[in-house]
Amino acid sequence: MQVYLLGALLFFGMLAVFIFQNTALVTVHFIKWSSPDVSLAVVVLVAACAGALVTFLIDSFRFFKIAKKTRDLTNINQKLQREINNLESEKQSRLSKNKRTDKKIESAPQVKPEEQKSV
Repeated sequence: MQVYLLGALLFFGMLAVFIFQNTALVTVHFIKWSSPDVSLAVVVLVAACAGALVTFLIDSFRFFKIAKKTRDLTNINQKLQREINNLESEKQSRLSKNKRTDKKIESAPQVKPEEQKSV
């Protein structure tokens, strides 16, 4: 972030020097349009502002794309976390159920195989 800020300050400093040194009047031609005579400084300033605006719009598009992906991944993460919590609670209930059935089996009287034949 500091490098970006330093680069921007350097760019605007160089732009200011260029504008003060180039005050001649020029005519701008674009396709079939011609401007009236304007200062070269104004042309450079408008071009720099237009470039900053285009850069901002492209970066905003990228930011919204990343924000949407982050939101989607957050929703998927929450869904999976709920599924993990449900599975853990199901596991706990099965373990407690198994412990109860194990206690019932242990408390039942053990019959020896020889006694089963005589009955």
